[in-house]
Amino acid sequence: MVKGDTDEKVRTFVKNGGRFLTTFFSGYVQENDLVVLGGYPGKLRDILGIWVEEEDALPQGGANGFTYNGTQYPATLLCDLLHLEGAQQMDEGGYAADFYRGMPVLTKHTFVDGLAYYVATASSGAFYRAFLKDICDEAGVFPLLNAPKGVEVTCREKDGKRWLFVLNHNEDAVELTVDFSAIDVITGNAVSAGVLTLQGRGVLILESAVSN
Repeated sequence: MVKGDTDEKVRTFVKNGGRFLTTFFSGYVQENDLVVLGGYPGKLRDILGIWVEEEDALPQGGANGFTYNGTQYPATLLCDLLHLEGAQQMDEGGYAADFYRGMPVLTKHTFVDGLAYYVATASSGAFYRAFLKDICDEAGVFPLLNAPKGVEVTCREKDGKRWLFVLNHNEDAVELTVDFSAIDVITGNAVSAGVLTLQGRGVLILESAVSN
């Protein structure tokens, strides 16, 4: 669903250098759930640089597949059959099977100063982690800490200081790599750069200078 002038907001964002990512079945209806005419993904078509001709709805338990960066991933639920209209294909060889074998699964479109990405099917968690990491790396977006799965890290800044709030949602202890010196707000102890251990369900608050 693309409501009102949402497409114009996305269009302006991408034109000005933003990164936009959306997936299969996007742009089909407007705010009243009425189907958009003129081809899909509707008002997003020029931004994404693709035309979706139709979809293949897979049966329960059914799957196609595709290859991205040398790794094979499943294509499930819905598979868009799309054509490139300025976008470039990011996967290797398209869908692996069926009558639409070879058609693009992942696309990237340069739109003025920004980039628009499209994922034409549902896939696995492993794929989304790999794909999103590549997009973030390309955009210069990196995690606050290289934390393991199940660890939440958020940041607050004020008056030249930065606080990292680190929450371990796991039952077991984890190790964190910190590449700056800080103060452990809870204990008041100095923390040197290196590997820290955070106990299961533990909380760590690190205070440092913004310049770090």
